[in-house]
Amino acid sequence: MTAVLPATLAAVDLDRTLIYSASAAGGTDGLAVVEHLDGAPLSHATPVSWELLAELGRRALVVPVTTRTAAQYERVRLPLVPRYALCGNGGVLLVDGVRDPDWDAWAAATAAQAAPLAELLAPLEAVAGEPWVRTVRPAEGLFGYLVAHTREGIPADWLVATTAAASAAGATLSVQGRKVYVVPAGLSKAGGLLRLRRLLAGEGPAPRLLCAGDSLLDAPMLLAADAAVRPAHGELHEQGWTGSRVAVTAATGAAAGEEIVRWLLERA
Repeated sequence: MTAVLPATLAAVDLDRTLIYSASAAGGTDGLAVVEHLDGAPLSHATPVSWELLAELGRRALVVPVTTRTAAQYERVRLPLVPRYALCGNGGVLLVDGVRDPDWDAWAAATAAQAAPLAELLAPLEAVAGEPWVRTVRPAEGLFGYLVAHTREGIPADWLVATTAAASAAGATLSVQGRKVYVVPAGLSKAGGLLRLRRLLAGEGPAPRLLCAGDSLLDAPMLLAADAAVRPAHGELHEQGWTGSRVAVTAATGAAAGEEIVRWLLERA
């Protein structure tokens, strides 16, 4: 898939790893706006982290790996143009910004190993009219998510019940800030990333894999890496999750995003 494969592949999650909402950033003073929605600032990063990310792109193959849909990913103004990007929790591969149809077929077959999308969405749609819910949406025809008005407003008993229902349907539930994702278990960032690495390597040696992420959906990817890093905030941090090759930042918020890029750059 590529003529010259760098020795290192750096796979990076976006939200709450590289980019941050105003609340997740811990304030926006001194931060650059890297994403707008309907003309309003949505995501931020430190200017230094963006300079370092551009340098990382000159030393390694940087692959964004995000649960965002392709359209949501394309709103982010990265300081480099990645040759490859994995969206939809590994279910969509963009090559130079264009969807790979063969990858779409693979993702559809993988997602079909879980219950139908309508069944995965049912627990989310059942509460769509509740005052704490902002919206419920399908994503890429592969999985679904709920957006609450606040993280604190999501009922704990509903999360417990929905986690059990998702597991019974062959899916994984993940809470990322105000968003609750229900994703087929076979459709993972790790699965997509490792498949991409195999395709890129062909018959040659696979590149060394560095990974960064903050959520439950990132955990298998972090464990599959030769070395990985997560921020000292987010879903994994709240659960006290770690791994033998997984470092943890000293900083939180947007400062952790900058620390993560420095960590990757030092190892690339």
